Amino acid sequence: MTGHTPPAPTRTLTQKLHHHIRNDPDSLFAATVCLILGSIAFAGSATHILHVGAYPHVNVTGWLVWSVAGSLEALAAYAAWEARRRHGWNRVIPILVLLASLAFIVLANLAAADAHAWAARLPWADAFAVVPPLAFLSVAAIAESRSWKRAGSPRAAKTPRAGKPSAEPRKPKQEGDSQNAGQKKQITGGAPSEGTSLRQPTVLPGEDRAAAVERWLREGHRWKAMIGAGMEHFAVGQTAMKNEIRRARTRTAPEVAGS
Repeated sequence: MTGHTPPAPTRTLTQKLHHHIRNDPDSLFAATVCLILGSIAFAGSATHILHVGAYPHVNVTGWLVWSVAGSLEALAAYAAWEARRRHGWNRVIPILVLLASLAFIVLANLAAADAHAWAARLPWADAFAVVPPLAFLSVAAIAESRSWKRAGSPRAAKTPRAGKPSAEPRKPKQEGDSQNAGQKKQITGGAPSEGTSLRQPTVLPGEDRAAAVERWLREGHRWKAMIGAGMEHFAVGQTAMKNEIRRARTRTAPEVAGS
């Protein structure tokens, strides 16, 4: 058995759609409902922003008001999507952009409801002028902050206490024991052992989710690493990845036991 894994055959768009419908119909239905409702809400909110731009004291018309109405809605959706995909400090910039976009959209809708309301007296002409460059800078900041990681504080080395005898040195494990332990942990889904691969799981060109998960299990990747890589590469939730790993584990368990 060689270490080379042949690439999976490339699937067409129709085959991928049938695969997602069969394996994860709930996520597909939720995405369809969100797309329909989001399109309706996008049209209504953008129309209110156009009304605010048409006020005499604002007087922002033409392509500029369309760019503001479209960019804010799309920016809010993009920031929410990025915040959902990230963890820890990487979510700070997308969340701030999402809150700022929602604040502008809500105030614009309140201003469109009544031309004499307090929201309509805000400096909308200045706001419409700065929204396009701020939207561009927000997208750049979200893309740049993808690689942010919080630096962990170095742990102090533990020193043995005086008066206590030093522990006996551990018996080194044999190479075969480590590989067998890694295979057992891989089958049961437990914590990673010394035989578990510490490399980040990757996706080969044209490889679908089921084939990638089966290959990750054969290579001995960690449970959390496979879940994180699947959420990043295939844009699915944590529950969907856990179910996919369990299904692949039942399929690969007989192969591992027979080898």
